[in-house]
Amino acid sequence: MTLHGVGASTGDLDARAVHWIRERLAGTGAGVAGDKATLERALAGAITDGGLGLDGAWRMFADVAAPANIGLDSDRFLAFIPTSPSVASVWMDAIVGTANFSAESWLEAAGAIAAENQVLELLARTAGMPSSAGGCFMSGGSIGNLSALAVAREQAGSRRVVVVADTAHASVRSALHLLGMQPLVVPTGADSRLTGAAIRRAVAGRTDIAAIVASAGSTNAGVIDDLAGCADVAAELDAWLHVDGAYGLAAMLLPELRDRFAGIERVDSFIVDPHKWLFAPVGSCALVYRRPELASAVHTQHGPYIDSIRTADDVFNPSDLGYQLTRRASGLPIWFALALHGVEAHRAAIRAGLRLAEAMADALEVCPDTELLMRPELSVVLFRRHGWVADDWRVWSADLLQRGTAFVAPTTHRGEPVGRLVFMHPLTPMSIVDELLASLTARG
Repeated sequence: MTLHGVGASTGDLDARAVHWIRERLAGTGAGVAGDKATLERALAGAITDGGLGLDGAWRMFADVAAPANIGLDSDRFLAFIPTSPSVASVWMDAIVGTANFSAESWLEAAGAIAAENQVLELLARTAGMPSSAGGCFMSGGSIGNLSALAVAREQAGSRRVVVVADTAHASVRSALHLLGMQPLVVPTGADSRLTGAAIRRAVAGRTDIAAIVASAGSTNAGVIDDLAGCADVAAELDAWLHVDGAYGLAAMLLPELRDRFAGIERVDSFIVDPHKWLFAPVGSCALVYRRPELASAVHTQHGPYIDSIRTADDVFNPSDLGYQLTRRASGLPIWFALALHGVEAHRAAIRAGLRLAEAMADALEVCPDTELLMRPELSVVLFRRHGWVADDWRVWSADLLQRGTAFVAPTTHRGEPVGRLVFMHPLTPMSIVDELLASLTARG
């Protein structure tokens, strides 16, 4: 059996793969939650010394492995933070996987990195950062947050305390743990927003604050923190200000929403995940620094062979700006989609989710059985169903998935089990509002 080159023993795998991708791009349902025992039995014997051949291996994938998943890219995926990659970005992602651009260094992947840098420049310019700002693409928001906070630690001297909201993403606390830093959790108010005033009260008299982490669209509620107020306090404390905008910061591209992100131009670093609200495939995070040279001083790796990738002092290698050496060119899919369709098309796709969230909120407000916790600031809708407890929410979620209506995942808000819906897929039909409302009122 031949593994490589034009003589590889793969038969018509290329045709099967292209057909499968096209079928997937045409649309997928909410999916199913696979059963462990069933999958183990069905996949038993898949890996052998001699191999199964194309037909056998493809059946294992297409008939067993692929169907037993939730459709994260489905227009019926309304849980967690959905992904709805554009057709153009999916095909470019396939090309990136084929090309294996070694995108950690300019020496190895100058063309890919130059293209990625155009996306980073768009984000930095939209945020109002100086022209000297720069960054890199990473594999996801968690490693983006970790990388930025590692730079913050180095700028803080002996200070090791980081202000975080009680709504901060779990990856922030995980990063602080790995970095040997301590979170100072500041409670948010009724609107779930971290404010400069609340931080100022929490840090009064303290001299150990290294950084402040704010959210530009909190994961659970979709709330944008008081970025300007956070920037004021960070300046007073000489502390680093990092903004986790993995989900919501892409909405700053909309002129009508830009004011909601006032203060983003003053931060030291921020992240945006294109695989969320910029419609790229899973596995990309844009990390932007106000002063990328500070990141280079922290993250640049050295070694007998690694040092050979540095070709000019004025060129930042992506691997010098974050904790990741080998990396795929994960920014190319969103770059290509932007180059093909333009920024305005992406703005229109973002607006589709905003409209659905508003429509769902309006319906929940007038329904006597439900109550909004807050008006959606972006595309997350949190609400109560009167009389329901945690078990009711679990049954509701399971019923919707079993019927193929939608995949939803209830959450908690200040300890209370509540409903949560996230609208991001541009093709989610407006009829989903009535379908969901009916499911909430059908059960007592």
